[in-house]
Amino acid sequence: MKKLLLLVAMIAVAFSGCVEEKPSPEELKAMMIDSVEKVQTAAFAVDLEQTIKIVNLSETDRSLRTETLMTRSSGEGVLNVTARAMRMTMTTTSISDEIGEVTSEMEMYMEGDTMYTNVDGEWMKMPGMPEEMWDQQNQVKTQAELLNASNIELVGSERVDGKDAFKVTVVPDPETFSMILNQQMGSMPFYAMNMTDLFEDSEMEWTTWISKDSGLPLKNRVILKLTLTSDMMGIPVEEMADLEMIVDSDSTVIYSGYNEAVSIEIPEEALAAPSWLDMLMAMMMAEPFEIPAA
Repeated sequence: MKKLLLLVAMIAVAFSGCVEEKPSPEELKAMMIDSVEKVQTAAFAVDLEQTIKIVNLSETDRSLRTETLMTRSSGEGVLNVTARAMRMTMTTTSISDEIGEVTSEMEMYMEGDTMYTNVDGEWMKMPGMPEEMWDQQNQVKTQAELLNASNIELVGSERVDGKDAFKVTVVPDPETFSMILNQQMGSMPFYAMNMTDLFEDSEMEWTTWISKDSGLPLKNRVILKLTLTSDMMGIPVEEMADLEMIVDSDSTVIYSGYNEAVSIEIPEEALAAPSWLDMLMAMMMAEPFEIPAA
């Protein structure tokens, strides 16, 4: 009996030594920030599904009250932090009752302070971009900064692309919430909206997977549900219809290829493309100038 008890005790001790030590949220943040600072190159893949329903509450005919726009975007890119260069491609398909199905292709490069974009076959370059623009394109660093500014909770472990990862839920503060909104729906003028009400009334499920080995983010998923009213959007109901915009968004980013060799070459047609200022001036010159009548 004593031998059996001793054997059980030895097995228990052996297994106790195999129990994984879980880092605290602050330790996990520090590990990630330190690892991200050492990243020289990375690859990423983006997948976004979004549904926007615009409800005209003033419309009496229920069949005409709601318009729906569904958008699906998928893309991929590579980043060279050392060379301050990036390449990204994105395909976006939009579906609505009014326009049907429309697909758009976008290709973007950035090198130094110049951005080159190709939308549906038309190239344009934007030289003299501010320093902050490059920082925004560094998705790995931006992700780490957003996580560092939020409350995080370690909820388990999972494997991402064959790598062991800590699974973390994230609760942003109002400022970080605003940044996430601009990432998800950058075309909307959130700066003019009541962000306090929007923050309190919205639902956000934010999950991140962080590599146990390297401390680098491997996957990020944000599920967002929010409702915008005419009052939030600053739309005078007496001048326009009483509107309600319901947004459902599901975004996933996969990170890979850390510190692997990458080659980013700007296409010749991009280098030769007109700048956005040249295109603007050409459009202005093409429009007839009329002297207003006295």
